[in-house]
Amino acid sequence: MSKPVFCRLEQLAHLGLPSQTFIPAILQELHHVIPSIANTFCWQDDGDELTNIYDETANTDIHKSFVRSLSTQSSDKYSHTIQWVSKLDSSTTSFDNFGKCPFIAEFYKTIMLPAGYTNTCFVPIFHTSSNKRLGVLMVHRPKHNADFSPDEQLHLNAIADIIARGIEEAGKFAVSMTEGWSQGLLITDNSGHLEYACSVGDKLLSLASPSRFSEQAVDTNDLHIFDGFQQLLNKIIHQNKHNPQENDPTLTISNDWGQFQLRGFLLQNKAESNSQQIGINIRWQEPFVLTLFHRIKILHLTPRQETVGLLYAAGDQYQTIADKLDLSLYTIKDHIKNISARLEINSRADLIELILCTKPAE
Repeated sequence: MSKPVFCRLEQLAHLGLPSQTFIPAILQELHHVIPSIANTFCWQDDGDELTNIYDETANTDIHKSFVRSLSTQSSDKYSHTIQWVSKLDSSTTSFDNFGKCPFIAEFYKTIMLPAGYTNTCFVPIFHTSSNKRLGVLMVHRPKHNADFSPDEQLHLNAIADIIARGIEEAGKFAVSMTEGWSQGLLITDNSGHLEYACSVGDKLLSLASPSRFSEQAVDTNDLHIFDGFQQLLNKIIHQNKHNPQENDPTLTISNDWGQFQLRGFLLQNKAESNSQQIGINIRWQEPFVLTLFHRIKILHLTPRQETVGLLYAAGDQYQTIADKLDLSLYTIKDHIKNISARLEINSRADLIELILCTKPAE
């Protein structure tokens, strides 16, 4: 695995992101490291029970299958497999266990194979000092490259250490949010019942919805599951069409996954029908520092300069950066001096502006 790729993962771990934001971000970066169909992460509670999950694909069927497995109370192939996963003490693959645990093979045939997952590497994550179990990383493989080589498993174990540090360094303070990279479109009738959704919109709606891990089903086709949705609907329908509002009415939703924005607008009916439809743009908000992370690579700095520059732009003081990177204060000052000269800037504000305003090369 190349040093720049490892550097990007380390950068994410140093940002102090809330864990529910850090995990999706690092799973995206893993596609540059280990080939896979998709990456999944399960959290664990103090009793070592799997309690939450993030699957990065827009395949809501597989996500719902995982949720059903986590929430089942019966003693079946689902609960047996979840118990097995939650007690792993080292990385292993589903291939390695088919002959040992029949219920795992059955679980895989029922849920994983229909989704195109031929083999999965399970990598438990432990706290670096207390050894407390934090969760399990799962990397899913398609048929044409199903095997995990010894080198890949070593890389995944090293990545597990990075993920552990990122979770341990999760920020304890509120973070400034901005428009995120992930958004989708929903279309409802004028009563708020969902009629259409693109795949990403459906995925975000699933993440934004409450009570995801209860056996009791939540009707995500009725957007009234969100507090304040009726007020949003009223604003959309009753706004003066001849004197429209400057901004489309917006509802902000917060849960364990972070913040989501539902921005509504009235759709113009071109079919001369009396039915009225509402468009909803659903967007996953991301911390401002994550926006900087996504964009700083367009400045083409060296890996070390990029890391120092990112932490500097994120607001960290020189000594804080030195402590995070285990470097001297003098070295950090020297890096920032070189970055400033290379980019012809004079301040932290200049660096932020450059990161946000520079257009990627075509």
